[in-house]
Amino acid sequence: MRNCRVAIMLALFVSLLSGAIVFAQTPNAPLGLVGNARSAHIGNSPVSDGATVYSGDFLSTDNDGAMLVRIGSISVELLSDSSAHIYRAPYGAVLELNKGSVVYSTPGGSENVVIVASDVRVVPAEHRADFGRVTIDDPCNVTVESQRGEASVRVAYETKIIEEGKAYRVRAENSISYRKYLSPEDTDYHHYHEHAPCAAAYQTMKGRPPVAPGQSRFLYVAIGATAGLTTFGVIKALESPSRP
Repeated sequence: MRNCRVAIMLALFVSLLSGAIVFAQTPNAPLGLVGNARSAHIGNSPVSDGATVYSGDFLSTDNDGAMLVRIGSISVELLSDSSAHIYRAPYGAVLELNKGSVVYSTPGGSENVVIVASDVRVVPAEHRADFGRVTIDDPCNVTVESQRGEASVRVAYETKIIEEGKAYRVRAENSISYRKYLSPEDTDYHHYHEHAPCAAAYQTMKGRPPVAPGQSRFLYVAIGATAGLTTFGVIKALESPSRP
């Protein structure tokens, strides 16, 4: 009888363990939803309004496209001819921009989105709502624009706060080529891509020479009005009382 009880308990333990393994292998919970989309894709599939976005998804837009994604109170909008990978993070999400432009809007507080473009890292301020845009001009030049709030931008060993109403062109230290896409917050992230020092051809900007040792990698640039910054209007989408 005792042996029978032991066998039953062992079988129950194995059953529970198998269930835990299956549970651990189930797909991730949804990360966010597509609020608006036009000529846009998740992976290789066309995307429409209301589609679910998961951590690790590859998002892209055509030349005439745009895609607005909502993650809690955060919104990111890929503009035309742009692509990015998006991942879950403890604070909300991290988006790795591969090409083109992304507009972000954050509510301030614990929810946030970090944007990585080449080896430039953009972190909107947590103490207030933020609204801005990040654009990859070429593999070694990234423009960061803050329309509302401010953002901390780090490249190599230099960090700068981009204040409200200002924009800077940031010269990356390296261009990046990927063997595998992982979240920039993953501990193995740097094992799956390679750095190539930015050559003079990429760093030359309007006749300016490459960054010399000791020079800042941040160049102030004038920005236009907020109008036209987004296709769908991120701020209005966030503030709408009918927002799902």
